[in-house]
Amino acid sequence: MAPTEAGLVRRTILLLRTVAAHPEGAGLSEIAREAGIPKATCHRVLTVLEQENWLTLDPGTRRYRVSLGLLSVAGGLLDGDGVYGHLRDVLRDLAAETGETSGVDVLLAPGVVVIAQVPGPSLIGQTLKPVPRTQPVWAASTGRVLLAALDPRTVRAEFGREFAEKAPAGPDGLEAFIASLDSVRRDGFAFAYDEPEIGAASVAAPVRGRDATSYAVWIGGPTYRLTRDRIDAVAEPVIKAARMVGDLLSVTGMVLPGALTGGFAPH
Repeated sequence: MAPTEAGLVRRTILLLRTVAAHPEGAGLSEIAREAGIPKATCHRVLTVLEQENWLTLDPGTRRYRVSLGLLSVAGGLLDGDGVYGHLRDVLRDLAAETGETSGVDVLLAPGVVVIAQVPGPSLIGQTLKPVPRTQPVWAASTGRVLLAALDPRTVRAEFGREFAEKAPAGPDGLEAFIASLDSVRRDGFAFAYDEPEIGAASVAAPVRGRDATSYAVWIGGPTYRLTRDRIDAVAEPVIKAARMVGDLLSVTGMVLPGALTGGFAPH
């Protein structure tokens, strides 16, 4: 490798490391200053990295960030803050595409716990429900997709008592609920309507990790806007977002926080 080529490779690596050190993004001047590389050279290299989908450039703030494309090649490059930053991006994109609040839940018997959420466009300036918060596993769309990934015997053993004591009475109770999970496994998503409260609707898809399905991505909104006619249409971007979160966690080896370890609420 010629000296000039070796120098370019070193500068490229240095710039990647510099950008990766800023999970919330960094501007051109800041990157050039920290890397000690002339601004014009820095701009040329960053432009190529963006074109190759190794970096993303926010059109509004003009700040660069490491992309999911690079994570698929070098998952260990980012620290935890960087991973959470990318997770926030996935949820923001999902909220923007569907027009509804988005989030991530974790299964924590006997319920599901909301550990992240991003407001939809109609909620800007309004107060969201607190994070973390627990919801009944049978009433949440995320609970259904997460229980669908479990053996029915596990569902009976870990959630049967809670279901019997608190779930609304149905003609066949727990067994009918377990049977309904077949369609969730078939479709790859679940929805809840007028649950866990009247006038609320949600759609969720499982986040498939290396060894288990412990998380689910969701969108939620009022039934007058998230109507039954929209369920199939919005399920596609939810499934896509869940797949992206699964890829992100798989390549980085990160574990999202549960209710006992804090959780976070993207803003």
